[in-house]
Amino acid sequence: MKFGTRLILFGYPLVEILLLWWVASFTGWGIAILLIIAGFPAGAALMRNAAAKATLISTTPDTEKPKVARSAALMFGSGMLIMIPGFATDLIGVILLIPPIGNRVVRALSSWIGLRMVSMPGFSNAGFTGSQFASYVDGEVIRGVVINDEDVDPHENGGPEGPPRITN
Repeated sequence: MKFGTRLILFGYPLVEILLLWWVASFTGWGIAILLIIAGFPAGAALMRNAAAKATLISTTPDTEKPKVARSAALMFGSGMLIMIPGFATDLIGVILLIPPIGNRVVRALSSWIGLRMVSMPGFSNAGFTGSQFASYVDGEVIRGVVINDEDVDPHENGGPEGPPRITN
């Protein structure tokens, strides 16, 4: 086991216990336990608000979508950290809610994840491209539209031929 893994595995609970002891020495054990319990509904409320903010992504302009998605994801992650019992995770969650700090953390994490992503043939950052099947396509390809050449009546619903025209 690597040193970093051991440090996280054994150091994190130790830090949480020491912080609980430190807070309880100032406030008393009852209030310290109530503060830990209060983190659950506070984190759940943050996660619920993040989900509501994420639903607004479809109505926001295209230029603002990444900003709204980033803030919703950051709020959701902060809520998750606050829901985890312990003062260290609560402190990290509250610090991530500060916009300049949270944005820097998101940028650092996204570049870290981007460097470790595996590039697979046929897939890009936007998803499946279908480029490996391009040699099998015969004719014009319109994504999402199936054109059947054997269709004898293209106007089967009785609609007009071609696009609408303005007549004088």
